[in-house]
Amino acid sequence: MRRICWFRSDFRLTDNHMLHRVLKDMEEGDDLDFVFWLNPKYCHPFEVRHDYFFSTMRTFMDDLEAKGLGLRVLVAETEDAFVKQLGEMDVLYFNAEYVEPFKQRDDRVIEALSEDVKVVRLLDRHLFHPDAFRTKSGDPYKVFTPFKKAAYAEQPPAPYEVDVNRLSQYIRSKNEQPSELKELFKRCKREWKGLGETEAKKRLTRFVNDRMVDYDEKRDIPSIAGTSRLSPYLRTGVLSIRTITEQVLSARQSKGRDTYYDELLWREFYYMVMAKFHGLKDQPFNDKYKSIEWEDNEEQFEKWCNGETGYPIVDAAMRQLNETGWMHNRLRMIVASFLSKHLLLDWRKGERYFEQKLIDYEAASNIGGWQWAASVGTDAVPYFRIFNPTTQSERFDPDGTFIRKYVPELKHVSDKSIHFPDPSERDDYAMPLVDHKEARERALERFKAL
Repeated sequence: MRRICWFRSDFRLTDNHMLHRVLKDMEEGDDLDFVFWLNPKYCHPFEVRHDYFFSTMRTFMDDLEAKGLGLRVLVAETEDAFVKQLGEMDVLYFNAEYVEPFKQRDDRVIEALSEDVKVVRLLDRHLFHPDAFRTKSGDPYKVFTPFKKAAYAEQPPAPYEVDVNRLSQYIRSKNEQPSELKELFKRCKREWKGLGETEAKKRLTRFVNDRMVDYDEKRDIPSIAGTSRLSPYLRTGVLSIRTITEQVLSARQSKGRDTYYDELLWREFYYMVMAKFHGLKDQPFNDKYKSIEWEDNEEQFEKWCNGETGYPIVDAAMRQLNETGWMHNRLRMIVASFLSKHLLLDWRKGERYFEQKLIDYEAASNIGGWQWAASVGTDAVPYFRIFNPTTQSERFDPDGTFIRKYVPELKHVSDKSIHFPDPSERDDYAMPLVDHKEARERALERFKAL
């Protein structure tokens, strides 16, 4: 019997539901292949996030080879072409996606398979199935707090054991790098720190042991290492959500630990919302705001993208994103609020820009976060709460350390002035695109009208 494991964003061997299951099913004489579908259309244009993804994939393939395993990379532009290249098989295993468009892609692959092929689709990327929690009326939750209470009452699943030595007894595939993949590997120019499963586990342990206890106090300060920085590992599947959760909840109880677990549950909540309420990438969750009139100002959008708004904390955050492919979570809220409230530009433009740039981009969390900041989503911040970027900067970057790192034009400005310098102190730095007070009033009027 020929069994195939289809890897996607799950570049790890330990605590991998797909591998755990296939080892339970394997019988004497069975063959096992590892495959990856490379669609070249997904890689244009080549961005920082592609550099990180394929650098991670290269590390994973090296790890496989060192253990006597291998990954066949199949190049195809359609589901039919991918299935044709898979060849004859009896069982196809993969870790399920539940949000669009990835669930629809998986459905099309299943439709293209022969009726004789058994499909094993497994919950892996998240702790709980989208249908795990319902309100008393049987509907999906629309508000985080009751969802969280339901999740807290449930025991998270334990990590899955995977016998890697046993895998090597069955695996037939060797690493195969078609020319398209080799070209992508050549384009990966950045020196990423901590790639791969071993390094990811070390970072998780350091965070849990050294920083998680005061996570609730330090997570909002962008100039220090106060967050876990595990999101890129979750995105690429180098770390399992179960492995993270087990270590977090095994630590001594603290406000920091509980706050961090709540953040993991926000990720669960947003993916459940995306799975149960379709079309959220293009439409706000709150129907009332479908008709909001957004401004059409491409010049202001470009300045926001490039970190040239004249608001130092916003510009430093956007430059961090453009340079590193990552942005501190507090800053994500600040820049999203600025785009959607101060500039009154469509949140969807910002969400798509984040999709283009973030190495840890996950659709559900990103869309949920943008709709929250723009006050158009589920459990959203009320529209009349509009972040003041200057006071946010004063509170979370009080001495301007983060701003100076990414906006060197302001290195000479005092700690007090750096959050919103006078015109005489700006020299080569941009003047503000909008006045905060005027922009706030305009946003309030626009939302009130609905």
